[in-house]
Formats: sequence, C-alpha cells, structure tokens
Amino acid sequence: MADATNASDELYPIAVLIDELKHDDVLLRLNAIHRLSTIALALGPERTRDELIPFLDESVEDEDEVLVALSGELGNFIDYVGGPEWGHVLLSPLENLAAIEEPVVRDK
Repeated sequence: MADATNASDELYPIAVLIDELKHDDVLLRLNAIHRLSTIALALGPERTRDELIPFLDESVEDEDEVLVALSGELGNFIDYVGGPEWGHVLLSPLENLAAIEEPVVRDK
C-alpha cells in the first residue's frame, strides 16, 4: 500500500503539468511546455510516443509564443521518445508547426 501511495505522490506533479498543458491561461501552458522533458521522463519513452506526442500534435492551435516554445522543446525530444530509431514520431508535430502561417513559429 505504501508503494502505491508513493507512486501516486510522485505522479501528482506530472498530472498537474499535464493539466497545465490544457489550461486556458497562456502562461500556465507556456510553463508546462518548458517542462515537457519532465513529463516525458516521468511517462517513459513508450507512453511519451503513444500519449504525449499525439496530444502535442493536436495542440498546434495555440498562441504563437506557446508554439515557439513547443517547437524548441520538440527539437530536443529524441531521447525522450526512445532514441533515433523512434525519431519519426516527432515528424508529425514538427511538420504541423512548420506549416503554421506565423513566420516566428515556422522559422523556429
């Protein structure tokens, strides 16, 4: 029972960060984007590939500053998805970001 309590205590901050990714407040979303590596590390490579990346892929309808931060974070995400052999899972969200009309997002 103590192990289950410790596991849920450790995952609580991750749940808060994931909730912040969905929050209406741009500053909270921006803060969560800058902590994506923490979320991915806690989820592990498989859940990052199967859950986090698809969620981020659907999140490209956001404020420019959030999208710029997201593109910067995703550029360093190879290790979090399982290494170079899984790098292809990052292509879809990166392609979507590259297709954004705003040059500041696209150029990042």
